[in-house]
Amino acid sequence: MNAVKKIVGTIIMLLLVFTLFINISNYIQVKILHKNIATINGYAFLEVVSGSMEPVLNVGDLVVVNTKDKEIDENDVVTYSSSNGSFVTHRVIENLDSGLITKGDANNAKDKDIVKSENVIGKYIFKIPHFGILISSLQNPLTLILILIIGIIICILASTDKNGVPKDITEEEKKFLEYREKKLFIKKYKNRLKVGD
Repeated sequence: MNAVKKIVGTIIMLLLVFTLFINISNYIQVKILHKNIATINGYAFLEVVSGSMEPVLNVGDLVVVNTKDKEIDENDVVTYSSSNGSFVTHRVIENLDSGLITKGDANNAKDKDIVKSENVIGKYIFKIPHFGILISSLQNPLTLILILIIGIIICILASTDKNGVPKDITEEEKKFLEYREKKLFIKKYKNRLKVGD
């Protein structure tokens, strides 16, 4: 049972650290460095906000886009910057000399604008279902700090017993901690006796 608790705790902690890392990176790159899109080693993480690519991509999914891969073929799913400045992830239905013709899988008509090569952000690689909702809900820096504090508290509580002693310590270490506590208690008691004299 303890092994299962440790595994679940580790998975939750890794997800929190991953989410925190992505949010901090996005915040720094977009808000401070004024980039139009945040990347980590050439990969962008974006939330799906419309159903135009269902059932392949659903609202709330987190898509991972390779911004280094600019070789686009027909039937590839790409993310590009639209004329209104938003990011769109659609499928390429034609690759012309003048640009790309794209269409959402759930849409009846192709997109009206031809996508120029300079507007292509990158090629879709994979998605993490529903994880985009979590990422976007944690964009607030105060929320991130709160999650970090809660994560640290959970780690401390999970790794110590009810007396605050680390759980995975040897019998010798436990005896040493008990000895140290007794020694401190005796020292405090002697100091009180001196003050009382």
